[in-house]
Amino acid sequence: MCTAPCALICRAGSCPCQGRLEALPSSGLLELDFRCGDHAALLEGLAAGSADLVVFNLGYLPGGDKSIVTTAEGTVRAMSAAEAAVAPGGCVSVALYPGHEEGSREAEAVLEHAARLPQGGWSVLSSQWINQRSKRSGSPAPSLLLLQRMH
Repeated sequence: MCTAPCALICRAGSCPCQGRLEALPSSGLLELDFRCGDHAALLEGLAAGSADLVVFNLGYLPGGDKSIVTTAEGTVRAMSAAEAAVAPGGCVSVALYPGHEEGSREAEAVLEHAARLPQGGWSVLSSQWINQRSKRSGSPAPSLLLLQRMH
């Protein structure tokens, strides 16, 4: 059971799911902390072992300004901060969208970063639909990367 506060960090000027989450009945088991800003900076300074799960949904906000995207450098920095904050047994989940130029660069950098994590401390799974492509652009389908801190 997770009893630690939960921070929901959104890159856009407002968090599109904040209203829905605040409307849910409170169980008293989870405290949400909404933060808006650059994911690379907002994760820095989290206490070691303070997170059970960190979730990244990269790219741009659907229906939003497509010129505002996450970047390879910022995401690798944010992942390093998440890895430092996640507790043993905890996970970092990363949804990658290689269908645009920066998304492709970002996916490559994130996968390279994850591949360098020490085998004894992390279990890393990459999942990709290899027979799926965008019907409109022909670009690769999104993929999922899961990192679990072993100890």
